[in-house]
Amino acid sequence: MLKLIKLEIKKFKLWNYWKAVSICNIAFIALLSMMFFIEIDNGKIPVESFDMAASIIGAMVRTTFTVFASVIIVKLIIDEYKNKSIDVLFTYPIKRKKIISAKLTIVFAFTFVNVLFSTLFLEGLVYLADSNFNILPGVIESGDISRNLLTAFMNAIATAGISLIPLLFGMHRKSAPATIVSSILIATILNSTSEDFTLFSIIAVPLSLGLFGLFIGYYSIRNIEKKDLV
Repeated sequence: MLKLIKLEIKKFKLWNYWKAVSICNIAFIALLSMMFFIEIDNGKIPVESFDMAASIIGAMVRTTFTVFASVIIVKLIIDEYKNKSIDVLFTYPIKRKKIISAKLTIVFAFTFVNVLFSTLFLEGLVYLADSNFNILPGVIESGDISRNLLTAFMNAIATAGISLIPLLFGMHRKSAPATIVSSILIATILNSTSEDFTLFSIIAVPLSLGLFGLFIGYYSIRNIEKKDLV
């Protein structure tokens, strides 16, 4: 399986996506800087606590990488079915389940790693900025940090599972637009923030959808030895 994953990464030049990931994080930093420093200069308090900052960061990161994952699904799976190149791949002396499992593992791992890294990276920057410029009211307690570390980890796992859900819509008609549009809708609904609240704040919602995404991944390979995906 690991060898297949490495071959897929090399074949599609997925390491090049790290440049896009870096650009995303630079954009996040720019948005947060504008939010904090411009509003503070105007005498306003844009964020009332570290938890609120973490909530905003989480929503931005999860939305971005859920959509990002759908682009990778299109590249690794949808386009290969649409262009019939998957038929050639299935002639190799490797089980179809292993081939598709490797592709889905890449999507899951990419989403998990980047959501977790970007969330912790940006929250760390907020903590450092507050230590030097006092951009948040009050003091950030150690309990705030440990709580958000656990939340970031759990949300990264849930988002990685959720990132597989667009596969269900995309494979119905082998449609790239359906895959990406469905990911945008899912990400927007789950991560729309209102007064420091998102649907992701209700722990049962992301966990249930994450498990549903894993089920979609399982369902997509269950009978693949006998018929096409989904």
